[in-house]
Amino acid sequence: MQNKTEPSRQLSLFEGADLAILAIDPSGIEPPATRPPQRRPDPQRPRPSGQVPAPGATPLAPVAAPSVPRGAAPPASPFVFPSAPPRIAPPQEPAPPATRRYDDGTHRFDYILRRASRRSIGIRIDDQGIVVSVPRWVALGQVQSALADKAAWVVRQHALREQRHRAQQAARIDWREGGRLPYLGRTLTLRLGASGNTAHLRDDAGELHLPLPADSDARRVRDTAQAWLQREAMVLFQQRTAHFAQQLGVVVRAIRLTSASTRWGSATACGTLRLHWRLLHFSPAIVDYVVAHEVAHLREMNHSPRFWQTVGELFPEWQTARSELRHSLLPPWE
Repeated sequence: MQNKTEPSRQLSLFEGADLAILAIDPSGIEPPATRPPQRRPDPQRPRPSGQVPAPGATPLAPVAAPSVPRGAAPPASPFVFPSAPPRIAPPQEPAPPATRRYDDGTHRFDYILRRASRRSIGIRIDDQGIVVSVPRWVALGQVQSALADKAAWVVRQHALREQRHRAQQAARIDWREGGRLPYLGRTLTLRLGASGNTAHLRDDAGELHLPLPADSDARRVRDTAQAWLQREAMVLFQQRTAHFAQQLGVVVRAIRLTSASTRWGSATACGTLRLHWRLLHFSPAIVDYVVAHEVAHLREMNHSPRFWQTVGELFPEWQTARSELRHSLLPPWE
């Protein structure tokens, strides 16, 4: 059994906004099933062995096979044709999704229309833009009516998403000398050319010194910083997990780092916690909230009122930290 950290949907900036609208079939009923027409028996048609002829039908006389002189080849059957290799149709690329325009004079936007086996009209705003999924039988007029009812919501959610996307791009990390790395709620400056074999933090100067040549490529700088962050994450998670587990009187048997794209952490009934190493971009309060959340699952493997009460006992400021996490930006890691 496994439980996930509740605000996991905020892990990716590109989690979409969803809305479902019940679609009503205008016909209301299904057409009656039709019975295929029945053929009348043909008295001159051959019948399978054992079939009784229809009354009044004249039995067919057996036809003798034509005689073939000795040594001569049998005549070719008129029903045999020269065989030809089967023609294989070239693979066809899927047709691009149909893009339509909605414009009521006040709200206007482009959307992708998709028909699928579903019972409601769904509106989703994600990386692809505005995607409207509808049942196969829904008329375009009903789609337009649904969009007219939710047009203000669609425009507002799309604008918020674009705003967050621009903010995330602005937070992109420049993997070179002087680059800026978010770390526990503050920003570290990347410094290349450090001596030794491991990265080290100069806390007083707010600098992360990496043992790399000054002209190292961005991928190498990123990978070295990632290895340092993951080591720091494991140390911090072990400390905070031990703190909260002692408060609650539970046993944490193992801690694993995760790079999951849909959740910040998870817990299993056997006492294993998985925590996302990129939590170290955020403030210590957010880290404590996620760790306390997962430790609380070792007592309550659910999200019941008793679970949230347990979280509050471990970390009373959990609601503030959860709200902060939901509004935090995760820098692109590329």
